[in-house]
Amino acid sequence: MSGVVNAKRVEVIGQCKLYLGDCIDILPGLGQVDAVVTDPPYGMAYKSGHNSARKGAGKVLSRKDGDFKPIAGDDKPFDPSFIFALGAPSIIWGANHFNHVLLPRRRWLVWNKLCGKTALPSGSDVELAWCSEPGPDRIFDHLWRGIMRAGEENIVHSVKHHPNQKPVALMSWCLGFVPAGIVLDPFMGSGSTGVAAVRAGRPFIGIELDESYFDIACRRVQDAYRQPNMFAPSEPVGPSEQVRFDLEGGAA
Repeated sequence: MSGVVNAKRVEVIGQCKLYLGDCIDILPGLGQVDAVVTDPPYGMAYKSGHNSARKGAGKVLSRKDGDFKPIAGDDKPFDPSFIFALGAPSIIWGANHFNHVLLPRRRWLVWNKLCGKTALPSGSDVELAWCSEPGPDRIFDHLWRGIMRAGEENIVHSVKHHPNQKPVALMSWCLGFVPAGIVLDPFMGSGSTGVAAVRAGRPFIGIELDESYFDIACRRVQDAYRQPNMFAPSEPVGPSEQVRFDLEGGAA
């Protein structure tokens, strides 16, 4: 690897290093990472159905999230080969949309979004992630049905920051399936993987192409260091670890 990172901006926050730019341009300059946990564009030209207000129970429920712009790169098929080339244990969400180009492995992770609620006319009941490491398939139950969202992303606590945002609780769960060390998310979005890494005490490298989402991710990662996790499970989601992180050169 060249050691020269082609990024528009670089923000160092605690043990996290966040890059603004195209991951294809940035990855060759990074050092080795220990795991990849990411939710890339699926190549399905997704259009968010959110708007700024919904009517219900005879009144208007005000919302600050909505009217999301299209996701960069989602208008063409996704090729995960550059992730495979990193040689790190990986979890890739939405991989069922490009399963014809996946490496053969023996584990899928399933996010049950309904948790007993009625399915919506559009949208899937579950989301699937491909896991490079072998093991039994696993299911994570976490409600995410329209405006009904469990945990800290519930509209009482937070707006939705990104049209394809993943719950921090889900990404925290994912970290338990990859080895200890530095976590990379080359499609960081609004930073849910980064927040999960901070809470697990793990160094994190995030890359995001869209500056508005990059700024949101920076803020959320900063907040994760400043604020206690009010939604932490009673049991740890993965092993604790101590790792080195060279903030000047990326992964050590």
